[in-house]
Amino acid sequence: MKTLRRVPRLRSLAAAACTLMLIAATGYAQSLESTLQQFGADAVKGYIQPAGDLFGANMNAGMFHSAEISKTGFHLSFDIIGMASMVGDAQKTYTANAPPGFNPSTFQTATIFGGKAGIATDAGTGFTYHGTVDGMVETSVVPLAAPQITIGNLFGTRAIIRFIATPSVENFPKATLWGIGVQHSISQYLPVLPLDVAAHVFYNKFTFGDLIDFTGTSIGVEASKSFSILRVYGGLAWEKSSMQLTYTPASTAFAPVDITMNGANNFRATVGVGLHIVFFSIFADANFGSITNFSGGIGFGG
Repeated sequence: MKTLRRVPRLRSLAAAACTLMLIAATGYAQSLESTLQQFGADAVKGYIQPAGDLFGANMNAGMFHSAEISKTGFHLSFDIIGMASMVGDAQKTYTANAPPGFNPSTFQTATIFGGKAGIATDAGTGFTYHGTVDGMVETSVVPLAAPQITIGNLFGTRAIIRFIATPSVENFPKATLWGIGVQHSISQYLPVLPLDVAAHVFYNKFTFGDLIDFTGTSIGVEASKSFSILRVYGGLAWEKSSMQLTYTPASTAFAPVDITMNGANNFRATVGVGLHIVFFSIFADANFGSITNFSGGIGFGG
């Protein structure tokens, strides 16, 4: 039985880039694709799924740090948002199936964030089967960063826009992240409320060459209360993310891969705090769901 080859491992990550973009920026873009090309559709799901879970949670983070929206008047702010999803033990391994005759029939092996690949052995021949390759990225956090512009106000509504892109160069596929959404004041209809309340709808999209395509959607409500320069905020949201993976495996034994995997997060609760001084703000929040996520940043304007 042929054993899949080992691949290099990354042992550090820059906090301002997401995992997959970092792999490309450090010369691992081709290594990522060639590694995935060793898998058919069934096996690759377990290996790459945690990246979709964690990156999807990042995409839907950091959209708001206030629910205070005037009904009219001009608002323009520019934020630099950082997001980070935590890599736990559950994201480092998955259960793989061994071929008939190999022992054990199912075994734990590495995801993209894991260590060494698991092994099953044929009792008759002594051949070993590696269900996957080794993990590629050794980290406790998957980060992402993006600029964000918020503009309003029209009937208590603001538009939220994100965009960041890297060019296509040698060993570095083009990567693009963009998002658009709206946040609408609920408080304008309920002036007796002791705090500001708003609702949002947001859509994100990230593409990494022709290999990976992420999408994310968030629909939720948020509330905030200001105490001089201090602002406390929180929210509840339903969300969905998906990762589409498209490539041609190296072995003709596998059919071309074109699969879509849903992210783990379907719901999140957010709690956060910020400081707003004239035209400058700083903020940070924690997000709880299937994936634990943190976001924060600095803002100008507003």
